[in-house]
Amino acid sequence: MRHRKFQELIGAYADGELREADRPRVEEHLKTCLECRRDLEFIRDLDRHPKTSPSVPRETEYWASFSGRVRAGIDRRQAGAPASRVAEVEMFKDSFYRPESVTRVRAAVFPLSLAAHVAILLLLIVLPLMRTGELPTVEVFSAFLAPPPPPPPPPPPPAKKKSAATSARIKRVQATAQVEPGRLVAPVEIPEQIAEEALSDIGVEGGVEGGVEGGVVGGVLGGVVGGVLGGVVGEVEAPVRAIGDVKPPKLVKSVDPDYPEIARQARVEGIVIVEATTDVYGRVIGVKVLRSIPLLDQAAIDAVRQWVYEPMIINGRPRPVVFMVTVRFQLKMTPLPG
Repeated sequence: MRHRKFQELIGAYADGELREADRPRVEEHLKTCLECRRDLEFIRDLDRHPKTSPSVPRETEYWASFSGRVRAGIDRRQAGAPASRVAEVEMFKDSFYRPESVTRVRAAVFPLSLAAHVAILLLLIVLPLMRTGELPTVEVFSAFLAPPPPPPPPPPPPAKKKSAATSARIKRVQATAQVEPGRLVAPVEIPEQIAEEALSDIGVEGGVEGGVEGGVVGGVLGGVVGGVLGGVVGEVEAPVRAIGDVKPPKLVKSVDPDYPEIARQARVEGIVIVEATTDVYGRVIGVKVLRSIPLLDQAAIDAVRQWVYEPMIINGRPRPVVFMVTVRFQLKMTPLPG
C-alpha cells in the first residue's frame, strides 16, 4: 500500500475498527514510519480528553428568569422608557439594518441638483454667444466712378516730300556687259540709275510645240494645268494586295487605340482584325473590319486610320497596298498593334 493509504487506515486502527487482514500490514508500517506513529499518538491523546462539554455556569438561573425578563422588556417598551430604548439599540445595532433618515432628503435634493447643473451648463454655453463684444464700425461711402475720357487721336503723318531723283524721269542706260540669254550674270558695277525695262507679252512668239494655252514658262512638256509637282502622269493604279511574296509595308507611325469605358466595365477584351488600304504615300485611307468585337471595333478603326506606313515601291513606282492589321485589346495592359 501507499503511504497515503496507511494514513487513512490509522484512524480505524486506533478505534479498533480495522479489519483483521489489514491490521498486520498497518502495524508493520508503523514500525518504519515515524510520521504515522505521531498521527496515531495524536489520535489517542484526543481520545483521552473528556468528550462531554462543561456545564454553563448559572444556566438554570438564566432560563428560569427568561420569561420575567421578556415581560419586563415589553412593559418598558410600552411605557416608552428611554433607557431601554438605548439598551435595545446598543444590543441590536450590529444585527439589524436601519435606513438612515437622510435618504428622503437626498431623494428630494437630487432633482434640484440635476436641474441646477443643467442650468449652469446652459449659461456657460449661451453667455459667450450673447456677448459679441465691440464690433468694428463699417463706413460706407457713395462714390460714382466715371470712365476716363478717350485719348486724343494721333496727329496725321507728315506729307512725304518728292525727291528730285524720283521726280526725274528714269533714263535708259545701256548695259555694256555682254548678257547671254538664259544665263544669270552678276553685274560688275552697281549702276546709279536702273534702266526701265521694256514690257512685252509673256510667252514665246509662236508658242512651244505641244504646249497648252496659258502654260507656265519652264513647265513640263505634257503636264496638266493645276497638276502637282512630281505627280504621276496617267491614271491611278489599283492597290496591290499583300499576299504571298508581297509583304505588308513597314509601320512608321502608330497610335494606341483608346480602350472604351463601356468595354472596360464589361471586362471585354480580345483581338480585332481589320483590312487597311494605304495610298502611295503610306497613309491609311480605308479600313474594313474582318473579325469584329462590337464594343471594340470603332476604337480599332479610329486608331488604324491614324497609322502611317512606309510607301510600297513596285517597279520603281509607289503603289497603294491592301493588307490585314491585328489590334489587340487586353485589360490592365496597353493595347498594342498586332
